[in-house]
Amino acid sequence: MDEESILFGVRNLFAVGNYQAVINEVSSSNGLFSTEAKLEAKTFLYRSYVAQGKYNLVINDIGDNNEAPLKAIKLLAEFLADKQKNNLSNAEEYIAKANAFIEEGANRINSVIQVTMATLLVQADNLDAALRILHSRKNKLECCALAVQIYLQLNRLDLARDEVQSVKSWAEDALLLQLMEAWVGLRIGGEKYQEAFYIYEECAQSNTSQTIKVLNGQAAVNLALGRYPEAESLLMEAQTKDSNDPDTLINLISCATLTAKSQEVIQRYVSQLREVAPNHPYLQDFDLKSSLFDRSASRFALVDTA
Repeated sequence: MDEESILFGVRNLFAVGNYQAVINEVSSSNGLFSTEAKLEAKTFLYRSYVAQGKYNLVINDIGDNNEAPLKAIKLLAEFLADKQKNNLSNAEEYIAKANAFIEEGANRINSVIQVTMATLLVQADNLDAALRILHSRKNKLECCALAVQIYLQLNRLDLARDEVQSVKSWAEDALLLQLMEAWVGLRIGGEKYQEAFYIYEECAQSNTSQTIKVLNGQAAVNLALGRYPEAESLLMEAQTKDSNDPDTLINLISCATLTAKSQEVIQRYVSQLREVAPNHPYLQDFDLKSSLFDRSASRFALVDTA
């Protein structure tokens, strides 16, 4: 198998969230010879370890003499390790480091560095700065995918749709492009729900693609289509792969609410989410809305008319 075929498979495995398969493939492959191919494979290796939460492994493995893309991944791992410990006091320092790093040499046009530093800024809730880093993203599929996710977080569906249309002009039938279409389709609704369903169904056909990420995508589409038992089954399967995955827990909360499960069941999922991801944006929004509801409710009193 030639280098491009190996890297093509690695890119697709990473896109669907099969991080262990990426690690196994890169660690066992003997078909990468060029410096560029070896570096790309290494970036996917360490990004997969980051995605698995193995931050210290990445921090210890990557030294000051490594290539810039690897040092960018190390900086992301350091930030996420601190965030995991709820040590957010130095978030501004990490933001400054990311912005400074992107300005060094040719880092601003390196797609791995762009997507890694933009991911750090997204995790630091600095979406505008992340988009600035991704400004130069022509023919950089992962940068475009992250831009679409940011636009959706900002409720700029129009810009997300435009981004997908632009990528279609050069990415053809890339797997990551299909996933981008599914993300946007879930926000558009209507007949786009069914299109998103088919995209995730196709992704799930391969044994290497039955990942938590894909299962949650399938579940989200089924929830949107009102197919609650199917959604719940997919989420139960995702839980067997990782019982503490935040996306799975959030979708289980939605599914339990839509299927009128007891408040005890819903609260159990919420409590588990608080334990594994206490700073998750979902919880921040949940707590804000609960506070606003309680404040509004306190203005009214029930009157006993008996």
